Amino acid sequence: MSQTPPDAGARTTAGTPADAVPDSADPAAVPAVPGARGARTLVRPLLAVLGTAAVIAWLGLAWATTRTLAPGSTVSGVDVSGMTRAQAVAAVDDALGTVLQQPVTLTVDDATDELVPARSGVSVDAAASVDRLTGPSLSPVTLVRRLTGTAVDAVVDVDADALTTALNARLDTLATGVADAVVTLDGTTPVLTPGAVGAGLDVAASVTALTDAWPLGETTIGLASGTANPAVTDADAQDFIDTVLTPLLSDDITVTAAGTSAADAAADDAVLTPAALAAMTVISAPDGTLSAALDADALHDAVVAALGEGIETPATDATWTIDGTPETAAAAKPVYHPSATGTGIDPAALAEAVLAAGTDSDGDRIVTAPITVLQPEVTTAEGEWGIVEVVGEFSTPYVSQYGRDQNLQRGTEMINGTLVAPGETFSTTDALGPVDLEHGYTYAGVVTDGQHTDAMGGGLSQVGTTVFNAGFEAGMDDVEHWPHTYWFTRYPAGREATIWTGVKDVKWRNSTPYAVLVQAWAGDGEVHVRLWSTPYYEVTITEGEHTNYRPYATVHSSGPGCEPYGGGTQGFDVTVTRARTHDGERLPDDVLTTAYDSDNPVVCN
Repeated sequence: MSQTPPDAGARTTAGTPADAVPDSADPAAVPAVPGARGARTLVRPLLAVLGTAAVIAWLGLAWATTRTLAPGSTVSGVDVSGMTRAQAVAAVDDALGTVLQQPVTLTVDDATDELVPARSGVSVDAAASVDRLTGPSLSPVTLVRRLTGTAVDAVVDVDADALTTALNARLDTLATGVADAVVTLDGTTPVLTPGAVGAGLDVAASVTALTDAWPLGETTIGLASGTANPAVTDADAQDFIDTVLTPLLSDDITVTAAGTSAADAAADDAVLTPAALAAMTVISAPDGTLSAALDADALHDAVVAALGEGIETPATDATWTIDGTPETAAAAKPVYHPSATGTGIDPAALAEAVLAAGTDSDGDRIVTAPITVLQPEVTTAEGEWGIVEVVGEFSTPYVSQYGRDQNLQRGTEMINGTLVAPGETFSTTDALGPVDLEHGYTYAGVVTDGQHTDAMGGGLSQVGTTVFNAGFEAGMDDVEHWPHTYWFTRYPAGREATIWTGVKDVKWRNSTPYAVLVQAWAGDGEVHVRLWSTPYYEVTITEGEHTNYRPYATVHSSGPGCEPYGGGTQGFDVTVTRARTHDGERLPDDVLTTAYDSDNPVVCN
């Protein structure tokens, strides 16, 4: 039987003597010692197991660093140690978002300004920032750093367009030495004051630098410097003079009503001389562009004065009036006056037309007055006001006295016909107007610092008291009133008020949904005030007992300033309570407690 020789390196099979080695055999193919082959067979699987375990452990370690941040981990100074990724993102977003809400100081050479980064296109990507600490990585260096804690910079996003806009808005404040060319008028002659080039902000370079690396946390940021050119150059100013001012002021401009609906009412044409035009010309440079405008109101008044007052018919507002004549007021009723349109010159259109005519080199410098319909401001229909009947009324008696009568009559004339809209507050002193001789008032008796003397407007407190009580009876909200120091028997105790212009007032607020018309007059020894509206409140007023009486005593005085006074009333305390209801619902009571001093007679020695 023939045999095939074994392959090189082949091991012998089981049963062959271990020491049977042919002389010609390859020594490398011979087992070294008994059992060595089995040992090698055990080592290889063990190494494989250990390697696999190491890989698994490494992967686990890498995974763990993505779950919880190690002690000492920070993002731009924000401590995120021991946090999960979600917690760290929230912490970074909150802390650095607050930083970006704080203003930073911008500097360019010697100029400074402030900017709030969060409002200027700067934001922090909190998630991307935290991922610098938690993102997947198998790098041994990275993992070791994470395990021992590390500091990373936040990812800052900068919107270049928004930042450019913010910096452009600060060009003026961040510039030094720059000056716009200025144009003024010396009479009718334009005068040019040259501008100047200075140093300022280089916006493009600054945006590039800040977009590449925003200095998060810095309170002062230095920006790139460049040349600052004036917004209005000398050439701009000269062109403005040549094309606008010089032609505008070169000759007269005529405004005529010919050909308009107001032609018959015009007395003459209005001729605007260069001097008159120059006085009305306003030169400005909004957004760095020189422009001229005419003072529309001054121009309108000058033209109307020349054309004649009849050129305009004012619009009239819808309103109400009521008779306040002492002889007929008691029987008077409110009268409604509807609104009406008017006609007149449109001031803005006139100014534009005159300016256009003055700067048109081919024009005839004649302007047709722009007549327009004038609309009333108040057009409320009669039935929408709610002025139907008397809702509050009060009268107080007076004894005729020189000066005092005049003040009472003038005061009631001034407040008569006042309209108080829903929600508005009526002020007695505002309605009375200036209290002086020029406006119809005079000197009469008053109480000042406890002394009876004369002063301008004496007696007007009686108007205030009557106004207060009419409003109190009608249910109006008591806003302000000041009781007298002493009680005067002509007034209900605890329901009276003094006034002193600029110091003390009587005010009530119309807390109803309807307008209130005030009617007032003085005559036949009484001051009357009525409030016309629609009933809204049910009002009950109760006066309490007079208590804590304080007796009076005669005061003896001397000197040139002494004024004898023959009165004498006791002082006391009193409480007045007002109850109001509307649709069955009771409002909080108004409780007025007043303590009156005794009114002592004065004898001058």
